[in-house]
Amino acid sequence: MLFNFRLTPLAQVQPWGELPSQRLHWFGLTDGQYWLQVGKDALFEYSEAVRQKLGCPRYCDYQVVRLYEDVLEIVSDVLVPVPADLSPHLSLDRRMQWSRAYNAWAEDAATQTPEEEYWQSIDIATSWIGNRTLDSGYLTPSTRIQLWSDDQNVYVEWDNRDKLVDGVEAWTATSGSYAVPKANFIAEVQSFHDRLMAQMSERIGEVRAGRLPVEIDIGDLVKEHEERAKPITQHFLPREKDWNKVRAVIREIGP
Repeated sequence: MLFNFRLTPLAQVQPWGELPSQRLHWFGLTDGQYWLQVGKDALFEYSEAVRQKLGCPRYCDYQVVRLYEDVLEIVSDVLVPVPADLSPHLSLDRRMQWSRAYNAWAEDAATQTPEEEYWQSIDIATSWIGNRTLDSGYLTPSTRIQLWSDDQNVYVEWDNRDKLVDGVEAWTATSGSYAVPKANFIAEVQSFHDRLMAQMSERIGEVRAGRLPVEIDIGDLVKEHEERAKPITQHFLPREKDWNKVRAVIREIGP
């Protein structure tokens, strides 16, 4: 299974805020651990050294819905095949080279290009990669994970070699790549949705039975769950992309 999670037992979920105004909501009730199983590697799995140093659990300890939302945010772009001549620019191994070239170009272009044209170029140069990057900026340290596809497969690539805690590698999966057929990837995203919504439905039943020691608006909780549990098929519709514009900006930037 690609997307994995465990919800924290309801009695152990920490409420938000300070007494006497502590509260919880649907988002907060998804507290748990999550990870991506990519072959023999697990993304968002803390290294043994960091677990001993910080006393943290094995996997990322956060609201599971955050990973879920971030996956859904990029799926439509991930499913758009990246042309073969552009895919090397997604390589995490080339990120430093690309970053230097981009920064130098952006600095020069800022003084030589009309403002509107400049910001359009910035957007074209960065968004096609950003829309294939799994956000984890809310973590310290974060991870570096990209997802993209060709005509056949979706590729999960990661490079966490510089993600350290006091000089120690934070994550067990330092760098690598994993491929999954597109149809299987879509099924994995759908499974993530189905499993999270099913478990949250059970959790709401527990809340209704009075097993949550914090006040919560049941009506709002149920309403939000019904909205989130709706079909997600619209996320599987690839977004159109003008790759010629990307090519033109990359040629302008450099290597």
